[in-house]
Order: sequence, then structure tokens, then C-alpha cells
Amino acid sequence: MFLNQPIFRRLVIIFSLLIAVFSVVSCKKKEEAPAPRPVAENRAAPSPPEHATAHKGEAVPQEKKRKVILNHSINLEVKEFPVALEALTKLAETSGGYVFKSKSNSQDKKYQWGEVGIRVPASKAGSVLTSVRGLGRVDNENSTAEDITEGYVDLEARLKNAKSSEARLLELNRKASKLTDILEVEKEITRVRGDIEALEAKKNNWDLLTEMVTIEVSMHEASGGFPSFNRLWSLIKNGVGSAVEGLIDSLSFLIIFLGAVLPWVAVFGPLAYLFARYRRRFLQGKSLLRPRDENQNRESGSGDLQ
Repeated sequence: MFLNQPIFRRLVIIFSLLIAVFSVVSCKKKEEAPAPRPVAENRAAPSPPEHATAHKGEAVPQEKKRKVILNHSINLEVKEFPVALEALTKLAETSGGYVFKSKSNSQDKKYQWGEVGIRVPASKAGSVLTSVRGLGRVDNENSTAEDITEGYVDLEARLKNAKSSEARLLELNRKASKLTDILEVEKEITRVRGDIEALEAKKNNWDLLTEMVTIEVSMHEASGGFPSFNRLWSLIKNGVGSAVEGLIDSLSFLIIFLGAVLPWVAVFGPLAYLFARYRRRFLQGKSLLRPRDENQNRESGSGDLQ
């Protein structure tokens, strides 16, 4: 038992050191731990609204309005083409728009048909379309919307850069002293001015098309129970077009079929021909051998009888 006293002492010393180390570490953690915050501080502060970040005197930036070109097309069957044309023209003018194209045709001075294009403010497009539908019987109607916002923004940026370039060139022209420099700068100013005018014309056209709605109306008169010439021609044209499309589809199928089959015919055709030829010769040779065998059998039979 006394032999184990040194070991026991060492264990006691090690255990005491471990207790001391744990005590020091726990005290340090208590000292480093932050003091508890009040309940009001622990609550997350509400995020300020977006408009609060802006200064009182600054306007809040808004998303730029999208630029969309609206087009409508209507096909009408009317009783009297001249009356409908006059009514459509007055409708465009009273709504603050205008007629930008008009075309009429007649056959044997009996049936009339034609096309009329009007542009009206976007705010009145709905009421105008309702009035247009009331001029006759609607055969078909289509609407399209083209979003040009990205192109419009790019156009504005190009126009701004072109005007900045023109301003710098004008400043250089005022400071230039040599005749050659003046001529070169004026040449560049003319080019930039041409680009600016082209961009402004395109921008003005887009502004007009986005502020106004384009309505194209195709009108034709009824023909006493028979389809009008315009409608009849449309039916014939559509029928011929469908027949041509069917013929083209069948030719396409035939070409695909031949393209898929001909390579295999080119590979296996000669082999099939050689096999058929060999088989025919084999059968012919076999048919020639049959009479000889029969004669030999007869001769051998008669010899046995003798």
C-alpha cells in the first residue's frame, strides 16, 4: 500500500491543477459575458420605410412608364360602304384622332370594299372600338401590343450623347483658329447634327405611336346572300394556299422517305440481286439434273429385270 503513495500523490496534484484551471476559465467567461440588455433593446428596430431615406426636399424616384405600341385590326361587313366610311372618318375626328390612310375599290359599280386606318388617343380607344364594331358585322378582329421601352431608353441615351458631342464640337469650333481645323470641325458638326435629327424623328414617331392607338378597318359590302367579292377572293386565296401547303408537305414527306430508304437500297439491292440470280441458276441446274436421274433409274430397273 505504501508503494502506491507516490502515485496517489501525483493523482491528487493533477486533479487539483485541473480544478484550478477550470475555475480560472469559468471566471474569465463570466467577466467577458456582456451584461444583459433591457427588453426594449433586444427588440429589433423596425426598418425605416424606403421613402424615409430620401431627404425632405428630394422627390422619390418612380419607375419610368413603359412604352407600348397598340394596334387593332377589324374586318367588317357593312350595308353601304360610303356611309360606313363617312361615319368612321367622323368618329376619328370627334375622338381627337385622324385618318392616316384610306383605300376603296368597287366591282361593276355594285359592290364596294376598302381599308381605312385611323389613330385615336389611347384614352378613347375602347369607346372608339365599340363604335367601330357597331358599323357592321364583325368577321374577325386582331390586336397586338409591342413593348418598345428598352429601345426607347436606348434611343434617349443615344440622343443625349449626340447632343453632348455637338456641344463639345461647337466649343471646339469657337476656339479653332486654323481654317483646316474649322472645316474639319464643321464637317463633324454636320454629321452629328444629322444623327441628332434622325434620332429625334424616330423618338417623335415613337411618342406618337405610344400616345395614339392605331386601328385599321377593312370593310366590304354584303352581296345579296352571296359572299362579297373581297370575301370570295379571300376564301379562294386561302383554299389555294392550303392546297399548295399540302402539296409542299407531301413533297417534303416524299423527300424524307426517299432520303431514308435509298441508302439502304443502294447497299442491299446488289446483294439481293446476286442472291436472286444465284438461286435462279441453282434451280435451273437442279431441274436439268432431274431427267438424267430419271433415265438412269429406268435403265437400272430394266437391267435388273433381264
